[in-house]
Amino acid sequence: MSSKDRPGADGKRKRITAHDVARRAKVALGTVSRVVNDAPGVSPETRRRVLDAIETLGWVPNVAAQSMRGMSSRMVGFIFSDIRNPLYAAMVKGAEDVLSAHGFLLVSASSNGDPEREIALIELFRRRHADALIFSITQENNPSVVRAVEASRLPIVMIERDLPIPVNAVGADHLSGTRHATEHLIQLGHRRIAIISGGKGTRVARDRLEGFNQAMRAAGLKPDEDLLLLDSFASEYAFRKTQFLLSLKKPPTAILALGMRLLPGVLAAFRARGVSVPSDISLIAGNDSDLAQMTTPTVTAIRYDPEALGREAALLILNQLDGDGGEASAVRRMEIPTELVLRESCAPPKGDR
Repeated sequence: MSSKDRPGADGKRKRITAHDVARRAKVALGTVSRVVNDAPGVSPETRRRVLDAIETLGWVPNVAAQSMRGMSSRMVGFIFSDIRNPLYAAMVKGAEDVLSAHGFLLVSASSNGDPEREIALIELFRRRHADALIFSITQENNPSVVRAVEASRLPIVMIERDLPIPVNAVGADHLSGTRHATEHLIQLGHRRIAIISGGKGTRVARDRLEGFNQAMRAAGLKPDEDLLLLDSFASEYAFRKTQFLLSLKKPPTAILALGMRLLPGVLAAFRARGVSVPSDISLIAGNDSDLAQMTTPTVTAIRYDPEALGREAALLILNQLDGDGGEASAVRRMEIPTELVLRESCAPPKGDR
């Protein structure tokens, strides 16, 4: 009997494939390819299991088959929503540092927040035989995108997002960050606190709102729904909604601008209305930035390390590709910490001084 063939249930010889090796060794298909190609990023124990399975089954790798779907391309895709957001550039760098050290190429693509483009990009990476995807979906519950994720059968790590299906994810602790920011404003005496943000229907938005509500409840305060403006991360949106807030009969005494691109719009609206920070209104940015550090006065901000998000996402990808079973196969969510960086943009409300 040929070492490459085994009798099947019907008595006919069955060709041994890389799938058989992966099943016997209890690893992912991409791990078999990395062992065969002597690529880095495979533990000695996993390599031994794969080699033992190859010897036991008598599998002989086929060069042509290795270029077909199912074998490792040494490429990981990264789909994000907005190329203008510098946070994604930092995430890409963090992921690339880890993946390149393990012999993988990271290829990034922006969906521009369009679910149809997200589906097209998932299919593109599938056709190009990507080993895995890092993905920041625009709408977590979009059924068409979720179906595309499932149909791709690629190992996927969500970054700053969740999905209604079992999938690994990485995110910042926005709940604690927003809670601490709100607590700081409450301790200064603020009661009418506004939020300008976006991402409705995403884990980030839910966590931020929950952090805000937790701080308000703990202080015995009821949020004013008219002060919660949660429809967009665009600077233009921040400009318009800040103008709206300032025009209210009872305007807020503090604003939480929870999104990287919101701070310029808020500051522009303050300038247009002749509003002074923090003597007229207090301000906290949801993401630290050069603008927050360099504007006058400097802006208190919730800080976290976006490169760390990318690194953690890449490590989860490598763990999935190793496919050692047990801990490697468990669905996990990793969170990186946030901190409140106190600067000059917060003070007690005008009437309390």
